[in-house]
Amino acid sequence: MALALSAEQKNILDIFKIDAQYVIPEYQRPYSWEYDQCFQLYNDLVEAFQSREDYFIGNLIIAKSEKDNYTLDVVDGQQRLTTLLLMLKVLSLFTEDELFKNDLKQILGGMSRKTRQYEYRINSEVFESDDKIMLDTVLQYTQDTLVNKIEECINKKGEFQVKKEWSQFIKNSLYFFDWFTFFQKNSKNNLDDFIAYLLEKVYLLPIELRGQTKEEANEKALVIFETINNRGMNLEDADIFKAKLYKRAEKIGEKAIFIDLWKTFKNSCENLTLDIDDVFRYYSHIIRGEQGITSNEINLREFFTLKDYSPFSLKKYKEVMNDLNHIIEVLDFIHQEKQQSSELAKWIQLIEAYTNQYPKFALIVYFYKNPNFNVINYSILESIVRYAYYHGSTAKVKFEIFTIIKKICNKEQIDPYYKEISIDYLDYLGILKNGYALLAFYSDKEKSLPSYSIDKIINLKDDKVLDWEKNKLEFFVNSLGNFIVLDMPKKNLLLEKKIAYYQTSNDATIQNDSHIISSLAYSDFIQRDRKLKEKLVRFFKGE
Repeated sequence: MALALSAEQKNILDIFKIDAQYVIPEYQRPYSWEYDQCFQLYNDLVEAFQSREDYFIGNLIIAKSEKDNYTLDVVDGQQRLTTLLLMLKVLSLFTEDELFKNDLKQILGGMSRKTRQYEYRINSEVFESDDKIMLDTVLQYTQDTLVNKIEECINKKGEFQVKKEWSQFIKNSLYFFDWFTFFQKNSKNNLDDFIAYLLEKVYLLPIELRGQTKEEANEKALVIFETINNRGMNLEDADIFKAKLYKRAEKIGEKAIFIDLWKTFKNSCENLTLDIDDVFRYYSHIIRGEQGITSNEINLREFFTLKDYSPFSLKKYKEVMNDLNHIIEVLDFIHQEKQQSSELAKWIQLIEAYTNQYPKFALIVYFYKNPNFNVINYSILESIVRYAYYHGSTAKVKFEIFTIIKKICNKEQIDPYYKEISIDYLDYLGILKNGYALLAFYSDKEKSLPSYSIDKIINLKDDKVLDWEKNKLEFFVNSLGNFIVLDMPKKNLLLEKKIAYYQTSNDATIQNDSHIISSLAYSDFIQRDRKLKEKLVRFFKGE
């Protein structure tokens, strides 16, 4: 596919004062710039203006059909392009200069040759939100509208605070109105001079990809989009994946079906507070296991867009969406189950207490490949925990975890990973102390606590109430015996009150431990430390 590409740096006036409309395609993410991004843009522009330096904002990637010169699909750059239009709308309400008024009026929109109706310069077709309605609303605001909304945002203390329920378009227009009001009142420079600078000396680089049809142009633009974003720009992989799936659905006339499927999927992710990129990462480990891949991971975008084993190459878009929804079902099940009092919850909590996600990848793959949640092979989960915790907190566990994942996918026997170790092996536990404390606590229990917290019994500040030598106190503070698993929230209490609080637990193990250490004797604490380590030794040996 030859890329019909043109790129020419243009100032803001030339970017917007055109006989065409920028369209944010359906598959794009909603407008999301907030206060920080808007203020950074505003501040950078004002500083560049004051130093009289030309200013470059960034790239735009545009798809343009040979059959439709009026419509310019924005494949990349919609956030800055939309924000600039909001800024220009606000500035149009300040200037009294007739030339600027005319320029800004034409920038905001005009009569369409295509529809023979007035249209704003940017039209959002994003299917995940009501961006079109919100943007059109703000572009109709008068100065009085913004003044009234500013007044609504002044709280009882006289502070300016936008309302949380308002759209980001309204919020950002109010920010710009507030900042330019301050600029007009306090700057030595004239606001019209700033408008002239913004229109003539601020630049973007539109990279325009052309095709015989809109679909062909978009496909070419996405190639450039992927290339640029693989080289350092910070955009989410999910945007690329969504676009790929959208295009596949579009080719077979099923845009509406895909839009509905993606919305449902996205809502499920939000309900579980999941990042969509993370769901694709879990998906990649399922595919790696199925393909027998145990080497280092590669870039997620490269994995899904360039490899011949990618589901984007091997599966229909509906099959991919079904796979993603199956992963959501697994994650929802894990989330619900870990809050139960059950044997399964015990292993889930231990896997999630580990200091990186590799054991969790194996857990997710196991449930994905074994969807009957009522029939569980606990020995596999135990093996995952034993392997990871024996090696401590380290990213090196990933290579054997990849082998475990491959074996799960191929229904092969998993090594139990029994280890002959001594108590001394557990003297240095690193940053995994909470995990080891939980593992020791659960080692002789069949079921988990529905919820738990982990507390350090003694802190260095307790030297005033403990008749211990300083070196003994310093040694014990970070030892396993100083960590206690609780079936209630931990509290910041004085030592004696803290131990008395532990005794109100409903768990017999916690009650017994708290009575033993209530003596505050060093020997009792050391004995507790040894007993916990002995439990771990028996677990690693498989006894």
